[in-house]
Amino acid sequence: MNSYGADRVLEPKGYIPTAAWKMDNRREISPEEIRISISHVKLEELNFRQLCNECNYNKAQIAGKIFEHVKNRGKLHNPITDSAGICCGTVEEIGNGYGGREKLKTGTRVICATSLTAIPLWLEEIVEIDFNHALLEVRGYIIAFQSTLLVPFPEDLEVPYTLAALDEMGSLRKAWDLVGKAKRVLILGDGLLTMMLYAAAARKALDRGGYLAAVMDQNSNRGLTREEIRRVVDPYVDNIYFTDILQPVKSFEWLREKEPENFDLSINCSNMLGGEVLSVMITKNKGQVFFTSLISNMTVALLFAESVRKEVTMIPVEEYADGFEAFTENLIRENLSALSVVEEIYNSHKLIRQLPDSAQDMALEQNINRVDDFVYSSPKTRNMLFAALNIARYDCNVIIEGETGVGKERVLEVIYKNSERRANPCVRINCATIPENLAESEFFGYEPNSFTGAGSRAKAGYFELAHTGILFLDEIGSLPLNLQSKLLRVLQEKQFYRIGGQKPIDVDVRVICANNVSVKELVKEGKFREDLYYRLSVCEIYVPPLRERQEDIIVLSESFLKNYNRRYGISKRFGPDAMSVLERYVWPGNVRELDNVVHRLAVSVKGELISEADVILAIRNGLGGRGETGKAIDSDLIREGMLKSAMGDIEKEIIAGALKEYGSTRAAARALGISQSQIMRKKKKYNL
Repeated sequence: MNSYGADRVLEPKGYIPTAAWKMDNRREISPEEIRISISHVKLEELNFRQLCNECNYNKAQIAGKIFEHVKNRGKLHNPITDSAGICCGTVEEIGNGYGGREKLKTGTRVICATSLTAIPLWLEEIVEIDFNHALLEVRGYIIAFQSTLLVPFPEDLEVPYTLAALDEMGSLRKAWDLVGKAKRVLILGDGLLTMMLYAAAARKALDRGGYLAAVMDQNSNRGLTREEIRRVVDPYVDNIYFTDILQPVKSFEWLREKEPENFDLSINCSNMLGGEVLSVMITKNKGQVFFTSLISNMTVALLFAESVRKEVTMIPVEEYADGFEAFTENLIRENLSALSVVEEIYNSHKLIRQLPDSAQDMALEQNINRVDDFVYSSPKTRNMLFAALNIARYDCNVIIEGETGVGKERVLEVIYKNSERRANPCVRINCATIPENLAESEFFGYEPNSFTGAGSRAKAGYFELAHTGILFLDEIGSLPLNLQSKLLRVLQEKQFYRIGGQKPIDVDVRVICANNVSVKELVKEGKFREDLYYRLSVCEIYVPPLRERQEDIIVLSESFLKNYNRRYGISKRFGPDAMSVLERYVWPGNVRELDNVVHRLAVSVKGELISEADVILAIRNGLGGRGETGKAIDSDLIREGMLKSAMGDIEKEIIAGALKEYGSTRAAARALGISQSQIMRKKKKYNL
């Protein structure tokens, strides 16, 4: 069992290391193990990009997040992307029963080419982070096993490009094999080093006898000039084109003018949305598309090929192929001059910015303000929403926090509809409404007549009902501590027993929780289990209250009114003074209260125009119709309106002055430290 590390699995017991939540990374080794002092870690591209985006490319924050993963999991395993990377170092100690295929001895420098998702790891220090290579310089160790792929490090080669090439595992070898049977080959990519490696492998297979073209995304290497890219890629390809991969149809139409004949084989080494569609479009009928990335949107390619009735063979990433390490080492040696040019270019740029690789981020780039009918205008809401869309892709547990009425369940819907589980059940439970004495039977079900009051038929619990889907637990903080411990056990072991049952039931559920107060604070108060909190809070989303995102009030009000107009066959509209009141009110009930007030206005106002007085009356009635409360609302609104008016005058003067001094919205926005879209809205607001 320990030949691949099963004995090191702590949680859940019996799982394989790759899928385990936590591994034992203690320094002491068993006879079958080997400890390696590591110097560098090459992070898998999606893993590194997710860390960079989450931490805004801040090195200290990225390092902190990596240390957090290692502390919680005993290995370098990003629970959001479910990936890690590879590493290199020096053999420190070898167990007397170690029987790995490689003949190693203490002091040998090696590359661990097995994914670190399967390897216990400890980090003492992260010395440096190389953004261009997704490379960490570290001090720490790993515990390797007999099946771990350990490759002696070629001492004459450099760490960055050697680890980058070996991180492609068997895909370079597979690409070489596929190209050898084709005459016209296209490589589609967004990274310079990756493009160069696949171009070198393809040219080696073609042996100058075939045609090789490359398509590079024009926005993914913003720090590089096209001349720098050509300097690296031109020696291998017959033609290289630059286009916007995020717009595959437009790119295809442009490419057809350059390349009228489609390709026998397309190698998609791009992580960007659009690459899979463009690959299918540019490949001939009965051709092949090879995906070199784990995150490839291959399903989109399959469905698109079907929709255009094109017979294309889709070939997925090949992570391991026997002998790939020797092939990769030879490929590196044959292309040292090109690799030295890549290193020279990378060393002259601290950070080569990458375009985001998801549909959500593409929507953000295009300033789309409606996702799954989630209407918004505020930058705060935009950031929260796109964080939710990003998290949706990764099958991890989530806690959604925010005040009552902010729209936490709408955020759940966004995650659910954009997750891989969207075709499976989404069971929604309000934990606060479950009687404590019935909670266990509701969650886990029961066998017939297993307790007083149990029915004569077996009953499935929430976990069974949500199997393969999502279990949404609203007001998770209200769960009693004894039930929290049982919930933790299910999440750890992915199985449970019905009440009165003798047979364990396996379950595959993604748990998403919501609470109106901070669960972390509940942990500090002793009201919530810390271990359960960390199990649930792989990702956290905070939904800000409406008073912190006032830009949303108007668009939400108009959207709600439009829906009620359609529902009741009416044509009400807000007057400008009414909108002003809606904006100034603090909305303690948040979006739910706003919806309620708009609904009341739609059915109670007699004319078509909704006035300021109508809104104040509707708010007052919503608070119980108390006169004194209504007067307080009126005076508060007036005071807030005066303050807002004064602040608006100052803001208008500042915006006008910046536009006059700097001449353009882009330059003025840069000078004021805000986005161009913000200054455009302000310009429109103040009629400047």
